[in-house]
Amino acid sequence: MVVLDSYIGMRPWTVLIDDSAELRNLVKAAQELRPLTFDKKFPKLKMLVLESMANAYEQMTNTIGAEKERNRAIVFTPHPLSVALRERAGCCRYQGALFFALAYEANLADHHFLEAGPVQPGFSTVFNRLFVIRKGKLEERVVSMFTESLKDKSLDYAQTNPRVYEEAFDHRQGQVFYSYHRSAGGRLVLTGTPNRRINLEELSAL
Repeated sequence: MVVLDSYIGMRPWTVLIDDSAELRNLVKAAQELRPLTFDKKFPKLKMLVLESMANAYEQMTNTIGAEKERNRAIVFTPHPLSVALRERAGCCRYQGALFFALAYEANLADHHFLEAGPVQPGFSTVFNRLFVIRKGKLEERVVSMFTESLKDKSLDYAQTNPRVYEEAFDHRQGQVFYSYHRSAGGRLVLTGTPNRRINLEELSAL
């Protein structure tokens, strides 16, 4: 496990989180949510992501010509988060990365993992897993900004594999698994763990 100074420069699931004017504006909006409770912050943060980028995968399937090719490039051609924000369209990788960064800025959860799981052979989806401590108990929330952004729910990956969130990768050679966690002192700590997902039991040193 490596403790990180910033999410800028992270590359979760092939997406480089880079600095941009669009991201800075969203970060400011997320930081303004800090005083709110989790239940009030959670939907507002999701709305920030939904309003920032349309679902490029869905648009790719429902458009033709130049617009179809534009969205196909957004889905299949590697590019940094700044491009998705500028194009106002992204697939699950970009949606998940953006939600992770904004949730960190909003001080949303006690533990937050940016994960991926298999939909079918050779095809995966990125999503976010949150843990919130309430009255001494750990509550888990899973959010797929991809699913939440779909107008056509028949495109929901979970219909292909209903266990996709339960089967998230815990090992992946060459992949850094990113998360953030609340330390004993109350601050959020960004972490990156090469090749595997960190376990909550390993965080006592933070």
